[in-house]
Amino acid sequence: MKKTILYTSIAIFLGACSGNGKIKTEESASVTDSADIVEAINETSNYLLTSDGVGAIWIGQSINDIPDSIPGLYDSKEMGASPDAVTILFKKEGGDRFIAYDFGEGKIDVINLISPSIKVHAPRGEFGIDDKFTNVLQLPGVEEEWSGYENTGTWYWKWEGLWFAPSQETISDHLSRRLYQSVQAPTKADFDDNVTIGFIGTGLPF
Repeated sequence: MKKTILYTSIAIFLGACSGNGKIKTEESASVTDSADIVEAINETSNYLLTSDGVGAIWIGQSINDIPDSIPGLYDSKEMGASPDAVTILFKKEGGDRFIAYDFGEGKIDVINLISPSIKVHAPRGEFGIDDKFTNVLQLPGVEEEWSGYENTGTWYWKWEGLWFAPSQETISDHLSRRLYQSVQAPTKADFDDNVTIGFIGTGLPF
């Protein structure tokens, strides 16, 4: 039965390619289809952020060695500056993907995510920017870390070399009061299901 189907398929293909320049037409269509498939693969490439970096962009990499583009990860890069660092913004059609910081030695020191499409791999499944912050609180061994001076600053959560913080737009007044005082970190009870992740990075951008 399989041989019959194979022979029939070959016959149909040969018949379709015979005369009137159809071979060239179908070859062109095939090339176009292949390009579409490659583009679709690139669009859905699943890049993950770790404490080492994301894809072929890694902590400690010379900023002179950063490729102009990496299929599926970013299409272009844009150099800039913050008050504390040289910045490299990585872009892809549809929006910014992530940003890297060089604090003065000509290498990548920190990477922060911007796009929700780049995720973090965790024991309970992947998550990213705009996902529920409970994903962070459930990480095994996650620890709170105060960043600031005296009572001016904010709490972050650290896990396996990555830093997390909730989105400012989704926190309640109660959580806001707990988040920006250094006396004690907010507890799980201070978070509700509306709080989402607003920051994920290998470190802080300052």
